[in-house]
Amino acid sequence: MNQDLQERCLKYSGHIGELCGISCAVMDTVARSFVTGEINCDLCRRCNHPKRDPINTHLYGSNEAYRWNGRYIYYCPMGLVFVASSVSDERGLMTASLVAGPMVMGEMQDTLYSLPSQELKRLTQRLPVFSTRRVHDLAEIMAAITSHFSGMPHSKMGNVVYEQEKILNSIYQLREKAGEGEEECIYPIQFERQLHQLIGQHDREGSRRLLNELLGYVFVSSEFDLRAVKARVMELIVVLSRATIDAGADQQEILWSNAGYLAEVERFQSVEDLSVWLTGVMNRFLSYTFDFTQVKHSDMVYKVMEYINQNYSKKLSLQDLADRVYLSRSYLSSLFKKETGDSITNYINRVRVEKSKALLVGSTVSLAEVAHLCGFEDQSYFTRVFKAKEGVSPKKFRDKRGNLSKDE
Repeated sequence: MNQDLQERCLKYSGHIGELCGISCAVMDTVARSFVTGEINCDLCRRCNHPKRDPINTHLYGSNEAYRWNGRYIYYCPMGLVFVASSVSDERGLMTASLVAGPMVMGEMQDTLYSLPSQELKRLTQRLPVFSTRRVHDLAEIMAAITSHFSGMPHSKMGNVVYEQEKILNSIYQLREKAGEGEEECIYPIQFERQLHQLIGQHDREGSRRLLNELLGYVFVSSEFDLRAVKARVMELIVVLSRATIDAGADQQEILWSNAGYLAEVERFQSVEDLSVWLTGVMNRFLSYTFDFTQVKHSDMVYKVMEYINQNYSKKLSLQDLADRVYLSRSYLSSLFKKETGDSITNYINRVRVEKSKALLVGSTVSLAEVAHLCGFEDQSYFTRVFKAKEGVSPKKFRDKRGNLSKDE
């Protein structure tokens, strides 16, 4: 990021922070670091885990902002909300971003229920609380500011060339071979299977090299005929999407994006414009797989936690939860345990117990009704779970108004 752009980013991030009462940091997305140091969040130390690097979380948000017209609202692994807005250089390549947060969106109490310790709850209560509308307003303002920095509308920044030179080199080499009569340039269908395997093995460099070579074959084997190139491009997008999903990307988002990509292919009137667009799309697929798989996993786990918190009074089955995030039951169970250290069943019971404590102290409804309102099958099961987690029965908890000594 050049000095002038950095100074402008720092200036306006300061204005946003002062105006909204939140931290607003500047990230150098190429160097993968904050220009202004770490985002101002004491809770980030809870993410000091190789698979929960805060930088990856905010890099993910920045890249999603770049994809979605310059703004993106996302959750960190602790369930706090951030807004990212991408900044591009004169070529349209993302070079930086503004990251605002953390904040609580909606009800503070809902966020506190998801946190596993009193320390985290205490730290979270210090954060600003924004309504959903206010968070979206912030995202729009940030996008307008970063669009001004970049000198072009965000809607035009997505169609850029990430590695155009490498792909052009691949095309030139294949052309030279064909021109020298070394061999006929036939599209190597076996390369697609190899690419699928490399992505599944999380071999970033191998995948990138093979993809560049495949893109060269797409153009040369089709003799740069626009219609033939489009047909091959559509096939390659399907191959990449399946490989990306198998490697752990969000199925719903990939399939939704594909529908847009396949429709977009048809609008191009020249091979040159199609090639510029295509290289950006191919690299986005690789980003999904190699940069943000873990963050997407964390995001899916948070979505499950959020759904449980909002629907704790209903019957919740593992299959229903898995269907909501397009994962198998066994994989979701494993992923949830790995991310939270807790089983899904135990988490559901913990949420229900926390909700029941408020009813026990703040209302006079019967224990049977409390059990029903909090999603327990019956009062006896409610009593058993409550006592296992709180050390006392629901009745004793109510009698003591929740004021229990450590030896009770």
